[in-house]
Amino acid sequence: MISRRAWCCSVGRLASLTRSKNSAPKCNRAHHQRLFSTDSINDLVAHHKLIRSTVPCPSSVPALDPSRVFTNSELRLTDIEIIGFDYDYTLAPYTQALEDTIFNMIIEGLVSSRHYPSSLSELKYDPNFLSRGVHFDILTGTFMKVDAYNRIQSESVHQCFRQLPEEEILRRYPGKRLFFSVHGDSKRFRQIVDIFQIPELYAWCSVLNYLQSTQNSPHPVLVYEDIKNVTTELHVQGTLHSHIMANIGSYLEPNTRLVDMLEMLRREKKQLFILTNSPYEFVNVGMKHIMGPDWRKLFDVVVCLSKKPKFFEDKYRVFRRLTSHNTPAYGEVKEFREGEVYCEGNVRDLHRLTGWDPCNILYFGDQMYADLAEPVLNQGWHTGAIIRELEDEIGLQNTPEYQLNMHLLKELNYLIREVQRFLPDPTAVHYTEQWCTERKQVRAELRTLHKSPFCSTFRTHLMPTHFYRRLSRFAEIYTSDLTNLAQYNPSHYRFTPNRSDLPHEIH
Repeated sequence: MISRRAWCCSVGRLASLTRSKNSAPKCNRAHHQRLFSTDSINDLVAHHKLIRSTVPCPSSVPALDPSRVFTNSELRLTDIEIIGFDYDYTLAPYTQALEDTIFNMIIEGLVSSRHYPSSLSELKYDPNFLSRGVHFDILTGTFMKVDAYNRIQSESVHQCFRQLPEEEILRRYPGKRLFFSVHGDSKRFRQIVDIFQIPELYAWCSVLNYLQSTQNSPHPVLVYEDIKNVTTELHVQGTLHSHIMANIGSYLEPNTRLVDMLEMLRREKKQLFILTNSPYEFVNVGMKHIMGPDWRKLFDVVVCLSKKPKFFEDKYRVFRRLTSHNTPAYGEVKEFREGEVYCEGNVRDLHRLTGWDPCNILYFGDQMYADLAEPVLNQGWHTGAIIRELEDEIGLQNTPEYQLNMHLLKELNYLIREVQRFLPDPTAVHYTEQWCTERKQVRAELRTLHKSPFCSTFRTHLMPTHFYRRLSRFAEIYTSDLTNLAQYNPSHYRFTPNRSDLPHEIH
């Protein structure tokens, strides 16, 4: 490990090279290009040797706090008077055990009601294979990561668990590009945007892989539809919710930090509400376990079975009050009363019955399209995303191995960009090819540091992912856990994004 002084020398050397290029003397254009090319390539080669012989000093790369709230757009908490929350994976951060349970229930449903081979029960769930943001092709059972411009990342493409070679990718997807709606979906290509989808899609992947290995020639679409139907039945029939409620301690943990944060928000005169698609009986059991029996006192309004995103789109679906038997009453809801629970409804009536100004509402959810897209784009709400993947991702970024390889990758990108100014000089061609090969090796090393073969949820090597591009559009702030908000003064803090240089601006 080199000293801080050696590391600073490396940075200083780069700065001096840049200055030397910008201060080259004026002369005949052809003669100047030839002389400048030779000298500059030599300088770039010298810089390459320098970065290969030194590594960043650990103290020069500050660790990133995984509990931070990150900012896409400026947001002043002093302007926020009302704060709302989704339930699943927002107020209720389920343990890993829930994904295992959903996977096992799907497999059991395939065997018992769809007469799939009983040997499928031997399949095991791997939580590290799939992640949110991954796209999949229902016609072929192919999974892939896509960047912000819908370009397929070759290293990520898998037919079930088998990584596909470049030639096969090009044969299936000419130009290595997908075409779908703004929501990232089409009839053929879908995106994993909900954590509940992960065990469902892993079941599809596992079952397809198993049946193909036993020469049963499964059709990916038919297996996908069977799994989709089994999963829907688990929700509609209440099987999954009943199991969770009966074993609540296995899936949720008491959270005093959440109670403290909500009490702090109440002291600061913030109004709080819950807007969830889950039924009240299910929410009540979970919230009692998380926060205690008096959890309702912390919320001004509780709306269940809201059917987001339709809640934000359907102006004629009226609110219904839940009776003591958890059944919807038939009387008109003319006002929200303290202690009552409501279901269904629409956003226009929510504004009317509460008198809330949409511009003063901040709503947190984990599902970008169902929870956040419509409120921020068309209703004037502020939005915050709960992205649990951040914790692992930031933990990886703080490791020396990641920092070293990322440093090398950035420097190689710089060298490749600069040396190409002197093409078609044979020396420039040589070093362009050499450094591109080195960059490929560094990228491969970075991929091995991730648990999932799809690597980062948020970026490809050079570009944001399709998932992050939507996150940056639909969420003004985002964080790994809701309670991270407690670090910020709710009446005075201003979330301000970092200014990032555009490609055409001076860096």
